[in-house]
Amino acid sequence: MGQDFIFSEFGAKFRNQTGIGQLMEDLGNLSPGVSMLGGGSPALIPEVEEVWKKILSQFSESGAWDSILGKYETPTGKEETLEILASLLSSETGTSISKNQIAITNGSQNAFYLLLNFYSGRFEDGSFKKIFLPVLPEYIGYLDQPIGPDSFSYSLGKEIPIGEDGFRYELDPSSFDSIKEDLGCVVMSRPTNPTGRVAKKEELEQVLKFARGRKIPFLLDNAYGFPFPGIVFSEEKLFHSEGMIQSFSFSKIGLPGVRTGFVLGNPEIIKALNKANAVLNLAGGNLGQYIALEFVRSGEWLKLSRDIVKPYYLKKRDLAISSIRREWKGKLNYKIHESEGAFFLWVQFVGLRKKISEIYPLLKEKGVIIVPGKYFYPVTQSVDSYGEDSVRISFAREDSEIQEGIRKIGEILSTYTD
Repeated sequence: MGQDFIFSEFGAKFRNQTGIGQLMEDLGNLSPGVSMLGGGSPALIPEVEEVWKKILSQFSESGAWDSILGKYETPTGKEETLEILASLLSSETGTSISKNQIAITNGSQNAFYLLLNFYSGRFEDGSFKKIFLPVLPEYIGYLDQPIGPDSFSYSLGKEIPIGEDGFRYELDPSSFDSIKEDLGCVVMSRPTNPTGRVAKKEELEQVLKFARGRKIPFLLDNAYGFPFPGIVFSEEKLFHSEGMIQSFSFSKIGLPGVRTGFVLGNPEIIKALNKANAVLNLAGGNLGQYIALEFVRSGEWLKLSRDIVKPYYLKKRDLAISSIRREWKGKLNYKIHESEGAFFLWVQFVGLRKKISEIYPLLKEKGVIIVPGKYFYPVTQSVDSYGEDSVRISFAREDSEIQEGIRKIGEILSTYTD
């Protein structure tokens, strides 16, 4: 048996299981017949796959594979791709954006690892600054990324009831006044993973006003939103203003395997991201950059997002909600967060005798995987009850798998109700 070497503080962070690590392990080790309602992978939509086949075929016909596979791009990224992305964002935001405001990264997860550590932790003046999350729950993938310990400050927002079995977490700007900690940045996802809430323009402006008052950047994650995949069921639009750093991803439009994303920010931030990219990755992956160029240049991004992807997930959402109401009504006391985007439902339960994290292994054993709500709260052990009454359910699956998984959840959780 090999020697156990001593880890640094940085290395020790990864010896223990993380929420995102557990999720990705479950996603990659599915047994036949399991209802995988816990993952973040997009659905395999035939019309989307046809577009990728068409683009890859064009690469073969043009002889582009030598450049795609046989050389590095610069850490800055492929110039034509940067230009087309800048043009797209200029058009969609109504602001003037240039290529030196765009950084290409190996996915938005990679981008946020860098950005969160750029703007949190120990600073040169000796101060320690935290990341502020304006409305919890928030994306599982942020919470283990900061190198520094105890790196989050947060607001729980306001819980507003909607209809017979719904609710919504609303931004509560009045709570911001109670945040006395030293902050380095504000972070929000839109649509929010896990709840599917889409922050209104007015809410973004309130967060931005707070960030400007603290002289810190506002980081906005658009992985499920605009301009693509555009999984937004409300009437909101892409919004950008000075003081914001925004990330975007090609994963949820159907390309999770190429690990390609991009960041919009001021040129100094982009220069720092490009230099960090050179240190960590040498350069971004070529394939995603070449696909991105053709995808945007051809206009396929708009047709797929508007005509295929958004209607597809809207239909799946309605199926999941109707299945919940059919299977759980009268058996479970539940509330569904208003679903305005992405491909998740956030469901809160009342009156369970056990925590969801304690029931999770039984759910997994019985053939259904969800994500326990506690992983979306950056809280200490002393207040670890946050999220223990909630689950995130993905509806990016086959209809029968969604229906069967929801039936199993109802069957198992009903044994823990009074």
